[in-house]
Amino acid sequence: MTGIRLRHLAFSGPNIKPAELWFDEGLNIIYGASNTGKSFTSKAILFMLGVSKNLPETEEILAYDAAWLGLTLPNGRNVTLYRPTQGGHFRLLEGLVVSVDIENGVVLRQKHDSRRNDSVSQMLLDVMGFAGKQIVRDGNGKKDVLSIFLLSPYAVVSEEDIIAEKSPIFASGIPAERTFEQNLFKFLITGTDGSAAVTVPKLAERKVAKTAKIELVTELIAQLDGELGENPPDEKEAEQQLRRLEQSTEDLSTQLQNAQARLDSLVIERRNATDHRRDLQSRANELDVTLQRFAKLRAVYNSDLQRLQSIEEGGFVLLAMAGLDCPVCGAPSAAQTHVHVAEEISMAHMAASAEAAKIELEQLELNQTITSLEADASDLAHTLTQLKTEIDRLDKTILEERPLEASLRESYEAYTTKKIEVSKFIDLYQQRAKLVARRAAIEAEPTKREDKAPVAGPDSTTAFKFGETVKAVLTAWHFPNANKVQFDERSYDITVGGKSRAANGKGVRAILHAAFNVAVIVYCIENKLPHPGFLVLDTPLLTYREPMSSRHGELSDDEIMLKATSVAEHFYKHLASLKSEVQVIVIENSDPPNAIRDLAHIETFTGLDGNGRFGLLAKAG
Repeated sequence: MTGIRLRHLAFSGPNIKPAELWFDEGLNIIYGASNTGKSFTSKAILFMLGVSKNLPETEEILAYDAAWLGLTLPNGRNVTLYRPTQGGHFRLLEGLVVSVDIENGVVLRQKHDSRRNDSVSQMLLDVMGFAGKQIVRDGNGKKDVLSIFLLSPYAVVSEEDIIAEKSPIFASGIPAERTFEQNLFKFLITGTDGSAAVTVPKLAERKVAKTAKIELVTELIAQLDGELGENPPDEKEAEQQLRRLEQSTEDLSTQLQNAQARLDSLVIERRNATDHRRDLQSRANELDVTLQRFAKLRAVYNSDLQRLQSIEEGGFVLLAMAGLDCPVCGAPSAAQTHVHVAEEISMAHMAASAEAAKIELEQLELNQTITSLEADASDLAHTLTQLKTEIDRLDKTILEERPLEASLRESYEAYTTKKIEVSKFIDLYQQRAKLVARRAAIEAEPTKREDKAPVAGPDSTTAFKFGETVKAVLTAWHFPNANKVQFDERSYDITVGGKSRAANGKGVRAILHAAFNVAVIVYCIENKLPHPGFLVLDTPLLTYREPMSSRHGELSDDEIMLKATSVAEHFYKHLASLKSEVQVIVIENSDPPNAIRDLAHIETFTGLDGNGRFGLLAKAG
């Protein structure tokens, strides 16, 4: 199924029975007396589709506070749109319902917004296959996103529009909308929208944009002039100065690098010398401690030798006195009984001599070691003195080199600063030159379009094919001279034998307008293009009115001729034959022919109390 189908239109309110109008799949006819709500029905459908913000103000509607529109979507899903009769947002409810709790429904916004997908318009366009389609509005390629409001003239045709002299395509009647309406018609019968069109600003917009660009560039030039100052240096002189500064800066950079390299080398050399001196000083300190210890050891050796020498000398004296009379008592040696003492003294004398010899040997070795260490210490002291002299020399050299390096660095930074300053002036001159060239280019740009604006509406071949479809529809309706029907590309309307639709009476204009709308849907069906799926026609058979009771008055000559034909019967039969493809709701004042009553779902508004259905809503009072 293509498009949607309307299932019911209902109104509910407190303390009143819901007013329900149900629709069948194919042809539906609503007819009856005046002032019973027939035209109100088409307006209510537009209100429930989100096309209009308000319902017509009538006494009958005051008793109702809610409106319900049941729909069947292309996938077979039944839903109901709920909306307060005072207007506002919608709720989307599941199933075909009337007067139920609406809190579980999904809120849909009334106003179409192409950037949102929560409006009733977006929901309907999406299921119809029209979502996101763009229509070119003017010759400059400006585009509007299609909405249900813009599409509605091809789904619901009011009584005022169906008899109007203006083309069915130009439903708004506003000359400024003609290009848009032509392109909307083109989209419907070709399926190709205007999304690929390139938008070009209008002439006035281009002039304003050009002036604005020139003013902006002029302002930027003025800002650059302000940055250059009152007496800026000449651009060529600045360029020459920059080249000299670059050469001087490069030379200074080389000198600075060499000075820095020399200074770095001296610092490294001093660091190495200092580190070496520190290591040697540590070694000298260790030698000093060792010599001090060895000196103490030598003193011990000297003390031990003196003690041993004393023992040795004492033993020698005692041994010499061993054969003599006792110096104390005078006893002779033969009379002395302790002769072993002499032997012990002899042994102690020998031991002291041996120990002294050993110590003397060790003392000799110690003295040799001390002599060697003292020589090393002397060499270290000499080397340390030399290193101290070298470090002092390096310190002096570094102190002498630093001012040169600082001076070179200061000069380099000064030249660099000056180079940046001169470069800024040159950049400002270059920017200014580009802006001046840009302003000249903008001033030279044409504001008038050099190319032709794209042609609005369908091409001639498609327009001819559509005209053939209109002819086929009117032929099926047995419309007089249907074989002479054409679609006129100049007026974008139907002509019959060269006579424009607008030149006919109201009734003839109405039937031709209806043929146009039906032909659009038939053309879409034959070419497998999307369409709304339903069509509401309000009073297409106006020519069959009763002049005495109709507000449209007497019939014109062409209406009289048409009324004498069987167009009404064949009109209904043809619409009924489209049941599988489209739903048609016809609102009429006159009774439908008896021959078609079995082909349509018919609702009669009698306008009489107690005689069938009075009207769409309960009679007020």
